[in-house]
Amino acid sequence: MNTPHRKKSGLQWTTPPAVSRLLFLCLLIPTATRGQDVRLGGFLQLDKRFDIGGSDVTIADFYNRFRFEMNAPLGKQLYVFTSVDFRFYDLSRVRSLVGLENLEQGYPTDLSLWESYIDVYDFLVDGLDVRFGKQRLAWGTADKLNPTDNLNPDDFSDLVNFTEKIPTWAAKVSYYIGDYTITGVWLPSLTPILLPRNSASLFLGEQSEAFQSILLLPAPLPRNSMFALKVDGNAGAWDYSLSYFNGYDDVPILREVNIPVDQTGSASGSLNFGFPRIQVIGLDFATELSGAGFWGEGALFFPEEQVSRINLGRFVSTNIELAGAPYFKFTVGGDYTFSNGVYLNGQWMHGFFTERGGDALHDYFIVELEKKLLKDEIKISFGAGLEISRWNKIQDNYGYGLFPKVTYAGVDNLEMTAGVFIAGGKTTTLFGSWNAADQVYTSIKASF
Repeated sequence: MNTPHRKKSGLQWTTPPAVSRLLFLCLLIPTATRGQDVRLGGFLQLDKRFDIGGSDVTIADFYNRFRFEMNAPLGKQLYVFTSVDFRFYDLSRVRSLVGLENLEQGYPTDLSLWESYIDVYDFLVDGLDVRFGKQRLAWGTADKLNPTDNLNPDDFSDLVNFTEKIPTWAAKVSYYIGDYTITGVWLPSLTPILLPRNSASLFLGEQSEAFQSILLLPAPLPRNSMFALKVDGNAGAWDYSLSYFNGYDDVPILREVNIPVDQTGSASGSLNFGFPRIQVIGLDFATELSGAGFWGEGALFFPEEQVSRINLGRFVSTNIELAGAPYFKFTVGGDYTFSNGVYLNGQWMHGFFTERGGDALHDYFIVELEKKLLKDEIKISFGAGLEISRWNKIQDNYGYGLFPKVTYAGVDNLEMTAGVFIAGGKTTTLFGSWNAADQVYTSIKASF
């Protein structure tokens, strides 16, 4: 009797495509750049997060990060920079026996080109520099809480570092005239914000997760591109700039609600989100007085009115999601290092990144204290935040955040950090909506 041939089973040890591309890039670049003045660098950061906001302590599904960078000065007038961002997860997501045959399904990876641009110095005339490609365009003088920094989208993928930004494709021209710098930027398309996994409601409200969502990006047409202008100058100990931005808000806004009702009375619907067009006039300054640093910046927003349409069966209504009236955001702050080595940083921010409209802007007071110990090998930091959404009834409209951490840097190119992120308060505040997102985190970062 013939025995039928049986296919062997087992794990398929195939390399995930994202990993293959990263390994190929790491091997290719040193070979291709041999003999040139090319500098390679980057970092590896391993994170472990523990969610403590619920009834049980759980291990969070958070990414680790590997950044690979290449700096290539090519003569006196040309410079090339490229960085690749590789994020990988270490909590398995396999939910079936078939999934056990695929290594990539169990441990997903994200590979993206982080920055990649070409600089040309003294282009056509002396003092004219141009930069083309994916780049970070940091505007404003405040410490990360910048209302004038609207060219790059917000990176909310890491709640602990919610002030980060994502590089985007742009063409930048800078012209230097004495103590002044004139900058012009063209961005061909909008790049939306990056939200934390399964936690859009932390920044967009509970409505964002109530139904299936549909996101409508601006059509890729020249008239939908964005541009910005800025003039930097200084007068004595004062640095300042005046800026203008014409483009889109990177935070989605509700455009349409569709809730069909069947004969049994049950309802299931969808939410359509879009992006409002805005214009922003900004002004910022920074100076130093008696050893203390001071800064401030303000941004006057001119939005297009946004009206949502609500379709509930045969009934249709509308709601103004964003009025067309201008509104003003600002940040003022300062820092100082005392004689005993304690560093103090304090800021007042009126209007968080996701807040729009004059009546919706909250006030945030952020303070950070730092002290280095043991020949600067240990740094102890304590950060705290107070949010006020309505001043007439503070007891019903406050939120708070506590952000202590300890960092060890006793080995060259190595940082080891342990910290706590705690937020809470009333449901009318942003910090209050984060009360279930409390976490303890640890990380180790090696730079090369």
